Amino acid sequence: MNRTLKNALVLSLALLLLFSFGACGGSGGDTYKGESASSSASQSGNQSADIDMPESEAGFDGEAETGGIETVRPQDRKLITTVNIQAETRDYDGFMSWLETRVAGAGGYVETSDMYAYNERERSCDLTLRVPADKLNGLLQEMGESCNILQRSVTEEDVTLNYVDAESYRDALLVEQERLMELLEKADNLTDIMSIEDRLTTVRYQLQNYESTLRVYDNQINYSTVHLSIHEVGELTEPEPESWGSRAIQGMKENARSIGRFFQELGLFIVTHIPTLLLLGVVALIILLATARHRREARVRRKQQKELIQAMREQKGAESQKPEE
Repeated sequence: MNRTLKNALVLSLALLLLFSFGACGGSGGDTYKGESASSSASQSGNQSADIDMPESEAGFDGEAETGGIETVRPQDRKLITTVNIQAETRDYDGFMSWLETRVAGAGGYVETSDMYAYNERERSCDLTLRVPADKLNGLLQEMGESCNILQRSVTEEDVTLNYVDAESYRDALLVEQERLMELLEKADNLTDIMSIEDRLTTVRYQLQNYESTLRVYDNQINYSTVHLSIHEVGELTEPEPESWGSRAIQGMKENARSIGRFFQELGLFIVTHIPTLLLLGVVALIILLATARHRREARVRRKQQKELIQAMREQKGAESQKPEE
């Protein structure tokens, strides 16, 4: 009887465990099915939204559904454009005159200008130009036709998020300033008046900072920056040839130009140093005249010494030829 009772208890416990595992598995499967159904529903909803909604409504216009964050259109992006150019020209004065006229005609200005003149034919200038953003491409195209551009790089910094944040903080401070002004008019307690004025001073200071930041952004966005380094050269740099024959011809041309420049520099050196050369010639002539007597006497002494040595050699040879007695 006890054994039968034990067997019944074991069987009931096994059935109980079996039912419990089955219930857990069923609930897990239902959960998984629910999650997959919800994910598939959300994916289908997103796909239908992407298909049905036009591009301006899908994410480039209006406010997002979550968070109320405004999405800026691509054409409303705030870009700060910076261009770095290294160029050379044979007509330095003509190019600089054209550049000043062209930049002023485009509504821009020269922010900085540093000129270096090593000599009359080797001048260079480093300029920082501020050009309206909508006139930049036209200016760069005309500049490429007026000089030989060796290197050019363009950098665009997107400050849209920073700009929008600064605008939001400024607008919030303006609203707070208006409310503080209203409270200040209604306040009749000295403590409240001082507290409101103290907060109003802080708000105005922060408001000035954000407005100054926006003005700086507007200036950098509306006026692109061009860093130009222009050099005056006698011969423009030509693109490196590709074939062996063209490279050989180009090398011979460069060699011929180098030889020509050498003789030009040599002639220029002689002409420019004529006074020094004449002075050195006069000093050398005076030294030669002053030492002429001593040099003549030295030559006579050397000649006498040679004659004496020759005579001694002859005498010694004659003595060696005499027969012994």
